[in-house]
Amino acid sequence: MNRSTPNNPSPLQQFSEAADSDDLDLTQMALLIGLSEYPNLDIELERQSLDSLASGASHRLDDEDDFLARANMLSEYLFDEVGFSANQEDYYDPRNSYLNEVLERRLGIPITLSLLYMEVGKRLDMDLEGVGMPGHFLVRVKSGQEDILVDPFHRGILLSEQECASRLQKIAGDTVAWDKRYVAGVSGRELITRILRNLRAIYAAANDYERVSRVDEWINAL
Repeated sequence: MNRSTPNNPSPLQQFSEAADSDDLDLTQMALLIGLSEYPNLDIELERQSLDSLASGASHRLDDEDDFLARANMLSEYLFDEVGFSANQEDYYDPRNSYLNEVLERRLGIPITLSLLYMEVGKRLDMDLEGVGMPGHFLVRVKSGQEDILVDPFHRGILLSEQECASRLQKIAGDTVAWDKRYVAGVSGRELITRILRNLRAIYAAANDYERVSRVDEWINAL
């Protein structure tokens, strides 16, 4: 257990304080969640990993002004060159929900791969936001013209809203009617909450009630 003192706040206390900000540092908050499971995690080192990814991508994006081309180039770099990919074989492995594990193993689920894409992209001055579709998670690349959606779970392919509607119909059939709100942006707070709720569901399914209780504390801190 990480005990808190005035000069050494616990990860949960740091998380709670970070949650009070109007402009959430999603990298920091996701890594603090990781610290709850991996007490030896070096947050600064993990942040440097994201900085290094942004640096590697910048050499490809620097001379490109078109926002669609930049989104495509970032996808190619992260998913084709670096090798991040969807963990379809073990989707409910809790490691898929911890950003530090995603960085180390190059494996994740829709929301953590989207978080990775967003946090690298923001370091490259891209205007991005998370999109919480039912049962899936995407990234919106915003521009002064037409926005585009990126699907990091499927190697960062670019999607239109109509393509998202078609994909949802294939998954859910007629049980879920399409609603434009499904591609509305979510706040950083909603994104972090969804990561925590995913973890809670995974631990509950495994009857790991000690971890369920711990995750509940983090959800309440938001």
